[in-house]
Amino acid sequence: MAFVPPQMAGAGMGAGAAGVPPKIPLPESLEKIEWINSLAQNQLFTAGFGLVGIGAIASFLRVGSTSLQEVARRRMLVSLEIPSSDYSYSWVMQWLVNKRAEGFGRGGGWHHRGVQTTYTKDAAGRTGAVFDFVPSPGQHWIHLGGFNFLKVDRQRETKTVDLSTGTPWETLTLTTLSWPLGPRLFSEILHEASELAQDKEEGKTIIYNAMGHEWRQFGQPKAVRPYSSVILHDRTADQVAQDVDDFLNAQNWYLDRGIPYRRGYLLHGPPGCGKSSYVLALAGRLKYNIAVLNLGDPSFTDDRMQHLLAVVPPRTIILIEDIDQAANEEPDAERDVRFAGATRVTFSGLLNALDGVTATEERIVFMTTNKFQILPPALIRPGRVDIKVYIGLASRNQCSRMFRRFYPEASEELEIQFCDGFENSGISMAELQGYFLFFKNHPEAAVQQIPSYIATSRAASVANPEDSRTSVASAPSQPASDPNYDNQTASTASQSNSSVSVPEEKKTQ
Repeated sequence: MAFVPPQMAGAGMGAGAAGVPPKIPLPESLEKIEWINSLAQNQLFTAGFGLVGIGAIASFLRVGSTSLQEVARRRMLVSLEIPSSDYSYSWVMQWLVNKRAEGFGRGGGWHHRGVQTTYTKDAAGRTGAVFDFVPSPGQHWIHLGGFNFLKVDRQRETKTVDLSTGTPWETLTLTTLSWPLGPRLFSEILHEASELAQDKEEGKTIIYNAMGHEWRQFGQPKAVRPYSSVILHDRTADQVAQDVDDFLNAQNWYLDRGIPYRRGYLLHGPPGCGKSSYVLALAGRLKYNIAVLNLGDPSFTDDRMQHLLAVVPPRTIILIEDIDQAANEEPDAERDVRFAGATRVTFSGLLNALDGVTATEERIVFMTTNKFQILPPALIRPGRVDIKVYIGLASRNQCSRMFRRFYPEASEELEIQFCDGFENSGISMAELQGYFLFFKNHPEAAVQQIPSYIATSRAASVANPEDSRTSVASAPSQPASDPNYDNQTASTASQSNSSVSVPEEKKTQ
């Protein structure tokens, strides 16, 4: 006999009685088990069983929906992640700036923006500021036209920073539909961003400095120095440039003969004669950039130097100025207390980095020094230094070409008088350029003032022998025959007399 709950007693046992659930049919074998039969007729149990079933179905649908979304995302969406340490990061950010300026079609850009400020300076020295608006950290949507939508997700690390600059690490993630363009859209964006960056740097020379274990751009790109402005003795400039061209076109020749594909040049001579300016002009001619390696940095070590030489940006000349510092071991008493105990770059470490087992290939290295006589033979042997070029004081040939460059309309007689006046005077090209700044448009005055200028310079040299090669005591006096000569201009030029001019003659050691 089936068990009837007390609350149901007297309520009528018909199948159609109100409030009585229909009897759940059970197999004949289970009807004999009284407790199973009672559970089957219990409203609470059947209601709970139903809720469990509904919850299981809902959970299955939820998990299925999530899995379906994940599958759809993987199949229908494609993403590109760009870390801030990658070169393309700055390119893509500049591309986004330009796209915002275009308005993104109807989008008009983004509502949450960040700003990048760049200082500019014109030829007159007036400074200005350019403000570029970039997407702020977070998610942004861009409509590129048609069915092409791009999600820009800029994430900034809050706990990790770049120790060399103090800026937080960032990641830029671009997401779009895999159809119709998909990954091809990312390739187009990267190529367009790269071309945009190259166009911006066209006619510029980028100077890189070592920051930590990587190269960072130093300041704004410089305008390319015209190669024709470099005045070396006779054909020295063209001979060095021709050797560099031959090296760049002979990679297969080096590889076929098992010769390390690298070339080293040493420019030596008195200070102020234009060694560094020649490298700058040569880089502009080759459309190369310059990476400056400062061996005088007290935090510089052998490992860091080898790593930096291995990760030099492409199409870049390595410039190591004052290479003689590597041969001079600094006494411990003179070292900065902040770097006490730190291992400085050693002479053997420099040799190994230039031409050792760890030395990298496909590079051009220029070294400069004012103290050629103290350089060890091991440093300047072939393989480390292939060509040695002497950059000396101004020769008659250089004085003549410099005069003709500043005064193309002057007579040949004035040119000869000018060269006679400065011949064997021991003047550097930097000093000669400074002299021309006193008489920008007055070739006659430039010739007349040579004797007094040399006398004043020699007097200053006797008073201060350490600066005898490049110092100038004062600007030339105002020529009596030229009332239009601006004495204020002469005074200003005298203060800037230390600027580097063009380099000059070579002598193979």
